[in-house]
Amino acid sequence: MNRTFTSFITLSLATLFIAGCGGDPRPAGMPRLYPASIIVTQEGAPLAGATVQMIAEDEANARWGPMGTTDASGVAMMRTNARYNGAPLGAYKVIVSKLEDTPHPHPEWAGLPESDPNHWRYVEIAQRLVPVEVVAPQYTSITDTPLRVEITAQGRTYEVAIGPRPAQR
Repeated sequence: MNRTFTSFITLSLATLFIAGCGGDPRPAGMPRLYPASIIVTQEGAPLAGATVQMIAEDEANARWGPMGTTDASGVAMMRTNARYNGAPLGAYKVIVSKLEDTPHPHPEWAGLPESDPNHWRYVEIAQRLVPVEVVAPQYTSITDTPLRVEITAQGRTYEVAIGPRPAQR
């Protein structure tokens, strides 16, 4: 019985190992991915917290959608389908977007007690504030973006410079 139990355990472990132990199988047809990161700068400085999307120019890669979010250094590590590190080979348009909260017109009211009438005015105004895009429209548009990268088998970091922050109305 001890031998049977040992064989059962060995076979079970081998099956789990072959099956990937609950690993993350890639979708059918997903091409090989290559390391890619994009550094985004705006007016010469890194743009942190921006969403970077790569739009395949080759229809065969259209469904894979590499994207990432820039860190404090402006670097976005590309992940395909938001799960798999890297991007398929090919040419891509790049779009960049970043929303920031609209500054409150009365920041001095932020810590007022509820008994102060300006506290409630502060809350009412804050609820109507709409986030603003800090990237010029041409860089957020699939049809208008001038940004392009070519993913190669070597894998690399690409740099894209976006124009100045658009004027707020």
